[in-house]
Amino acid sequence: MRVLTNAKTLMELFKDYRSMTVDDLSDFYQSKCDYYQNYVGISLTAGVIASIFYIISDYLLNGSFIPTLIPRFSVLIGMLIFIAVTHFFKSRGVTVFMDFFLAHCIIFATIWSIYHLEDRIHASEGFIIMNVVFLTVGFVAKPSETLLSSIIFILEILISHGFNHYENLDIIMALQIPLAIAVFISHCLLMLFYLDHYRMRQKLELAMVTDPLTQVYNRHLLEKIITKNALKDVAGPVAIAMMDIDYFKQVNDEHGHYTGDLTLLYIGQKLAKGTHEDDYVIRYGGEEFVIILKNCDVNNACARMEQFRREIENAKDTPVPITVSVGVSRYNGDFSKSIQNVDNALYKAKNSGRNKVVVV
Repeated sequence: MRVLTNAKTLMELFKDYRSMTVDDLSDFYQSKCDYYQNYVGISLTAGVIASIFYIISDYLLNGSFIPTLIPRFSVLIGMLIFIAVTHFFKSRGVTVFMDFFLAHCIIFATIWSIYHLEDRIHASEGFIIMNVVFLTVGFVAKPSETLLSSIIFILEILISHGFNHYENLDIIMALQIPLAIAVFISHCLLMLFYLDHYRMRQKLELAMVTDPLTQVYNRHLLEKIITKNALKDVAGPVAIAMMDIDYFKQVNDEHGHYTGDLTLLYIGQKLAKGTHEDDYVIRYGGEEFVIILKNCDVNNACARMEQFRREIENAKDTPVPITVSVGVSRYNGDFSKSIQNVDNALYKAKNSGRNKVVVV
């Protein structure tokens, strides 16, 4: 049955969610916020405009626009603050806070307007409608943030009862509490279903930067880790190595392209296993690999590449006997210049006998 299938899917997603680290959760919620914020921002703006038009129903109850004119239009101040803050600050925390801030500005304007109404019996309908706003804002928020905001909303109703004296407060609470729970459950489900989308997007992004043959990164990764010709998130020395399989064309010509592919796969996997978790192994083109070694000076990088070169030369499990040439250079803050230096080092290694490591 479809219901059982959906329940099983939700359980699997919940287990996945529970297994996420703090950093994973932070990235997940930032992604969720980025994905939905345009929708939420437009919806909140529409909500502000719609709340102003409630002045028409105020007129039908009061027979005049004047008493609720300022309260209804006061929400525009909140919207201007919302626009200004979200323009200059893009973090998830600020964005979510300002979304809820604008939602509560609508509530404040509504409560203020109710104070000026002669007949307040319809307050319950207005408060019910406000749950649509929380349902909308919750798209960018954590379920716990939505629940907290709903609790604050209930407190706002109770506090405002002190001067608005709602005739049907018991009905308002009887409706509001189940609605708050329903909004919370709805966003728990939304969070889990978005997790499914998030995982699929991660797989697609990984596929875009992964070489299908060797299963190491491809050159598209450079677009993600380089900004303005500089490596991102660099703290400490970085070395770059460029490796080339010696006489690879001869491997293809004598043993066939299938063996050539197995050789590339072997080198790629050997490099991946022999580097640290925060290093990058990139198939740069053909039989060339670029290795970005973080927190590694050029001397250490040279020693590591020399060890790798010897392992390949003496390996008994390669598809065919092979050797590699390696160029190594220090990353100097200019990625293009550093790659050029590494390429020059590799050129010297290949033109001085191959099967060696050269540092520039």
